[in-house]
Order: sequence, then C-alpha cells, then structure tokens
Amino acid sequence: MKKLLTLLFVAGIAAGAFAKGSDRSVEIRQSEPTKVTVAVNEAPQGTMIVKIMDKDNRLVLRDRIVKEEAFAKRYDLTALPKGTYSVEVLDQSGVLRTASFENFVAETPSVYSRVSKVGANQYRLLVSNLDAKEITVSIFDGDHMIHTEKVSNPQGLHKIYNIKEPGANISFKVSTAEGFDRFVTAL
Repeated sequence: MKKLLTLLFVAGIAAGAFAKGSDRSVEIRQSEPTKVTVAVNEAPQGTMIVKIMDKDNRLVLRDRIVKEEAFAKRYDLTALPKGTYSVEVLDQSGVLRTASFENFVAETPSVYSRVSKVGANQYRLLVSNLDAKEITVSIFDGDHMIHTEKVSNPQGLHKIYNIKEPGANISFKVSTAEGFDRFVTAL
C-alpha cells in the first residue's frame, strides 16, 4: 500500500511538471498598444485554439491553428474599441495560458518633423507643433551636439541650416517640455 501511494505521489509530481512545462512553452505578450503576440516555443500536440474575449467575456476572435512546429502569431486589434481583453490559448488537453491586456489607440504625436538635405552643407528642417508650444531643436554630428535653439513659433518651423564641414551622421532632435522627443535624419 505504501509503495502504491509513493508511486501515485511521484506520478502526480511528474504530471504536474509536464503540465507546467507545456504552460511555459506558450507566451502571450502585448507587442504594441493594439497588437498581441502568441508564441508557442515547442511543436504543438495537435490543433491549438486562440480565443480573444472582451471584458464581458464575449468572444471577439477565435483562431484555429494547425502547426507541426513552433510558431508565433500576431493579432492586430486596432479595430477594437479601447478596453480590457483576455487571450486564452487551448489545445486538446485544455487551457495552456491566459493573459489580459488593455487595448488602446496610441495618441498621435503633437509634433511632426522632417529633415531633408538640400545642398552639400544645407539641411531643411520642417516642424509643425500642433499644440502651439515651444520646441527645442538640437543638431548632432554623430554624438556631438553642434547647435541648439528654442523656437516659440506656434505655426511651426521651416528653416534651412548651413553646417560647415558636416560629418556623415548629421541628425536633428526635436523635443518639447511635455516630453515629446524625436530624432530625424536626412536620408
């Protein structure tokens, strides 16, 4: 009787370890504000089902996947309204992994900027600041800052910069006090 209980105990631990191993082979992660990636790191044992449900547990998407090798699949949920969603990955043995995430549309930047090379030593910088706040323009040659200025023009900026002996890596950094930061380079 004691051997039987020991055998059952060991079998239970082995089954638990197997279940945990398969659970770890499935990852669900939010790769962007409106995109979710499901990755299966081992060859699946049969058909897998991915379900995406809204906060009221209504099925939004159901995907049946038949693969014989490890895979990753990204789901674009841009068309869904902002809210909380859950992702569930199942196979014939049951639920392998569940995760919840917030779906939100990223705010569009309030500052648009573009730089283009117009001459051997000339660069045109176009900046439109939709919030009509002050911006800072910094010019870098590689890692070395060679110029900086603050611009308070609510209409934006259209300026040609003459740079004496520019290096190969000229870049412009446009930033605001509100936290917007973007590097732009001439292609």
